[in-house]
Amino acid sequence: MSSSDGQSGTEPKEPSARHLETENDISKVQTHDGNVTKVVHADGTVDYIDAKAVGGNYDAMPAGYFRSPQFLGTLTAQCLASICAYLGWVLPANTLTLINADLGPSKNINWVATMWTMGSSIGFLLVGRLSDLYGRKWMVLGTSILGLVGCVIGSCAQTVETLIAANVCNGIAAAGQLSFGIVMGELVPNKWRGPIVTIVFLSSLPFAVFGPVIARSLFDNTVSKWRWSYYMGDILGVLSLVLYWFFYHPPSYDQLHVHGKTRLQMTKDLDFIGIFLYVSGCVLFLIGLSWGGSAYPWASAEVLCTLLIGIATLAAFAIYEGFFCKVQPLMPPRMFKNIGFVAIIVIATVGAMVYYSLTVLWPTIIGSIYTTDSMKIGWQSSVVGGGILLGQTIAGFTISYVPKVKWQCVVASALSFAFMTALTTISPDRWAVTIALGTLVCTWIGFVDNISFPGITLVWEAQDIGLATGVMGSIRGLGGAVAQALYASVLTNELNKNLPKYVVPAATAAGLPTSSIEALFAAITAGDFSTVPGINADIVSAVGSALKTAYTSSFRIVFYTTIPFSVILLLSSFLVPNMEKFLSYDVAKKLQSSEKSDVQGKTEGTATQSQV
Repeated sequence: MSSSDGQSGTEPKEPSARHLETENDISKVQTHDGNVTKVVHADGTVDYIDAKAVGGNYDAMPAGYFRSPQFLGTLTAQCLASICAYLGWVLPANTLTLINADLGPSKNINWVATMWTMGSSIGFLLVGRLSDLYGRKWMVLGTSILGLVGCVIGSCAQTVETLIAANVCNGIAAAGQLSFGIVMGELVPNKWRGPIVTIVFLSSLPFAVFGPVIARSLFDNTVSKWRWSYYMGDILGVLSLVLYWFFYHPPSYDQLHVHGKTRLQMTKDLDFIGIFLYVSGCVLFLIGLSWGGSAYPWASAEVLCTLLIGIATLAAFAIYEGFFCKVQPLMPPRMFKNIGFVAIIVIATVGAMVYYSLTVLWPTIIGSIYTTDSMKIGWQSSVVGGGILLGQTIAGFTISYVPKVKWQCVVASALSFAFMTALTTISPDRWAVTIALGTLVCTWIGFVDNISFPGITLVWEAQDIGLATGVMGSIRGLGGAVAQALYASVLTNELNKNLPKYVVPAATAAGLPTSSIEALFAAITAGDFSTVPGINADIVSAVGSALKTAYTSSFRIVFYTTIPFSVILLLSSFLVPNMEKFLSYDVAKKLQSSEKSDVQGKTEGTATQSQV
C-alpha cells in the first residue's frame, strides 16, 4: 500500500500499480492512528477501518476462533444458503418439462430458468458492491429473506407465469446465497480460501449432484411433486436466516467507514445512474435473447430492437462509468487494468457457459437419445453436477497447496476442450462413451470454476473482494444466459431441419399415409401417438429410431458451436496469475462480538453531534 501522506478519509487517492496488481498483505495496511487502518479502494476512494475489524495474521487471531460457535454457525448458515440456491435452480431446471405438463402447457416455461439466470447476474454485482460499502450482514439477510419469498411463491404457484416470478426472486437471492467466496473468504487466512469455498460446495452435494434424481423422485412419489423443491427451500432458508441472525456479525458500517460518510450520505452518493443503466441493459438484453427463436423469430423487430437497445444501454453504462460518473462507480473501469483479474473473469464465464447450458440440455440429450424412463434420466443427468463438484473439490485444494495455478488452468482448459469436442461424436449406440465424456468435461470445467471463485478474491485487496466477486458473478451469469440462448437456438434450428429430414421418410417407408404426417408431428410434440390416423407399432418403432437420429445430428452441431468458446477458455488460462504470492496467512476481516468497539462508539457519537 502507499506510504503515509496525512490525507483525510474523504480525499481520494490514486491506487498504485502494486495495489492494482500484486499487493494483498493485510499486515502491511497503513495505520492512521492507534485504532484504525487506512485502505484505498479500487476506485481510488480512501477509507479508515476500525482496527478491530481486521483479522490480521493467523497467529494473532484469538485462540479457538475458528472453532467458535460464531464461526461455525456462520459456516453452517452459508452452507444451508448455498443449498437453497441449488434448490431454486438445479431441481426446477431439470424438471421443466414435467412442471410444464403439470401447470401448463405454457410457451413461457423456459423463462423459469432464464429469470433465475437474469436475477443472479444482476444481483451478484449489486450484492457484492453494496456489501463492500454497507457491510455484509444486511445484504446477506436481505437476500435470504428474498429467497424465502421466492420459495413461498413457487410452492403456491398455479401457473407457469407465477413460477417465473418466483424464480426472479430466487435468482436475485442466489447472488447472496452463493457469495461464500466473500462471506467466508474474508474470515479465513488467504491460504484457506480455496478449501473453505470447497467445504461449502461439498455441503450441497446431495442437491448439486443428485438434484435431477431428487427432483424426479419427488415428482413421481409425492402428492406435491415438484413443489417440494420450494418447500425444502423454505425450510432450509429459515434455518439459514436464523443462524445468520445470531452468529454472523461481520464488521459494521461504522467500523468500515471510521470518520467517514454517514449511511445517509453514502446512500445519496450511490451510483444510481450506473445501477439503472446496468439493470436496464441486462434485462433488455436477456429478454431479447430469450425471445429469439422461441417467442419470435431471431430476425423479428421484437427481438432485434430489444437486443440492440439492451446492448446500447450496456455500452452507455460502460461509457458513463468510465467518463461521467462523479461518485463511487458501480463497476470501476480501472479494475480491468488488472490482466489477471480479467483472465479469471473470462475462464469463469466460459465455465458457466458450459455448466448452465448442460444443466438444461443434458436431460434432453439423455431423454431423446438413450431412455425415456424418468428416473434413469435423473440419474444420468447427475453427470453434470457430479463432474462439476468433483472438479471444484480438486481445484479447491490445488489452488492453495499445488504451485503454478496458471499451468493447472491451462491443462484443465485443454482437457475440457478435448472432451467437449469429442462429444461431437455422440451416438445412440455409444451411451457409455457419452456419459464418460460428459463426466470428464464437467470435471475439468468444475476445476476451472473453482480456481476462479477463491482466485478472484486473492488478486484484489480485501476491501474490494465483494466488488471483484460481484463483477465476476455478474459477467459469468450473463455469459451463462448467452450460452443458454445460443445453444437452445442452434438446437431448435437443427431440429426444424432434421426432424422432417429423418422422420418423414422413416414413417412413410413403414406405411404411414402422407396425409397423417402433420398429425404425426403433433403427436411427437404431445408424446402420444394414439390419435395419429394409420399408426401402428412398426411405424412407432421406425419413428422412434428416426427421432434418435434427428436429435443426435442436432446435438452434434450444438457441440460444434462450443469449440470457439473452448478456444477462448484455453487462451485466457495462459493469463491467469500464479497464486503463490497471495497465499499468506493473513485474515482480512474477523467476526465481531455484540459489544461495540471503541472506534465504532466514537464514530456514532461524532455522527450524532454532526446531525444535531
